[in-house]
Amino acid sequence: MDEKVFKRRIMALLNIITPDNYDAVSDDLIEWGNKSVKETDGRILRKLVQLLVEKTADERTWMKMYANLFLKLISKISNDVQDHSERSKSGGYLSGGSLVRKYLLQKCQEDFERGWKVDMPEAKQSEEFYDALAIKRRGLGLVELIGELYLLDVLTAHIIMSSLRRMLTNIETPEKEVLESMMKLLSTVGKKLDTLEHKTEVNLYFERIKSMTTNENLSSRIRLLLMNTIELRKRRWEVRHAEEAPKSIAQLHQDMEREKLAKQARSSSGRRNESNEHRGRRDIDARNIRREAAQ
Repeated sequence: MDEKVFKRRIMALLNIITPDNYDAVSDDLIEWGNKSVKETDGRILRKLVQLLVEKTADERTWMKMYANLFLKLISKISNDVQDHSERSKSGGYLSGGSLVRKYLLQKCQEDFERGWKVDMPEAKQSEEFYDALAIKRRGLGLVELIGELYLLDVLTAHIIMSSLRRMLTNIETPEKEVLESMMKLLSTVGKKLDTLEHKTEVNLYFERIKSMTTNENLSSRIRLLLMNTIELRKRRWEVRHAEEAPKSIAQLHQDMEREKLAKQARSSSGRRNESNEHRGRRDIDARNIRREAAQ
């Protein structure tokens, strides 16, 4: 199949997927991945994974949904899909979910190593400015995806540790994009990663982070974010104001219905209170009348 046609059809599916149609659209994407059964190089499946990583990094709002889509792809892709250029530890061809995992790791590693440092143009309404913002957004999205995949056991702790170690190599003149990504990754994986098994290495990371809070080469904003990350660990990775996951249309309808019922209940309560208040005034008036009559 022509690559442009394939890309257009895959992007059409990725552009419409939401929590409401997730089951149906994800099944369609897996069906596309399984077309690689007729290939020996996994070309269609590899391209599918690449497009999915790029889409996920660009749409952080649906991050958890996309991470679960990767997990579904790993578990549902046919074992008859093989890549004869990729070998397993036993010497056989990589296939099925193991092949998806390989393609996913390769794409994440490739994009991570490329980096996303960008000089922000001074003209904030220029096309260059918005392009730079997009590059930065995708970089942070990639790091968040890596974290979410670790939480689902798609990626290993070793990969996370290696990424953090690399991002904390330079603590004298670090790039702010690298530090922002490091803090985003820690906030995503900290609760799972910061266990007895990895405590020694995580302690070393935070010694480096603490030393950077007094580094005057860094902006006050970055130093404040570093201090917030240290504080987050002290709170055992409990975020004060947890971000809500995007709601499906059905959930939004349920919220609207609950609000409607609550409004009706408040209105009904208000009418009862008015009625009680009126009755109370009427009783007081009656007592006053009786009192005046008795006098």
